[in-house]
Amino acid sequence: MNFSGVPVPDVVLLPISLMGQIVIPLMLLSLGVRMLSVEMAHWKIGLIGAIVCPLSGIIPALLAGYVLPLDEYQLGILILFSALPPAVLNFLLSERYNQRPELVASMVLIGNALSVFTLTVVLWWRL
Repeated sequence: MNFSGVPVPDVVLLPISLMGQIVIPLMLLSLGVRMLSVEMAHWKIGLIGAIVCPLSGIIPALLAGYVLPLDEYQLGILILFSALPPAVLNFLLSERYNQRPELVASMVLIGNALSVFTLTVVLWWRL
């Protein structure tokens, strides 16, 4: 309908918009429920994942900065986005396909908690 130029009726668009707005709080709620069952043994793996995730993003971003013709502003944005913590969507996919969601939940939780420090360091470094 977008390519044809026909507008979507508000009767259809409003419920879709409302469902889209509730998705992120539902993901966070399901992550919180899963964190109730996380054992202390998973915190070690979560900490390792929280440290490795920004590093595994920054290193390829720096390499891309040498290969691609980016100015300093674009390279700074690329490095900042590459240092972001693991997303909640990773947890939802692991939960859906039953691929050790308790480990992914601990990585997401610890990664987001440590992002206060990692993103501060990245911003200090790039600014």
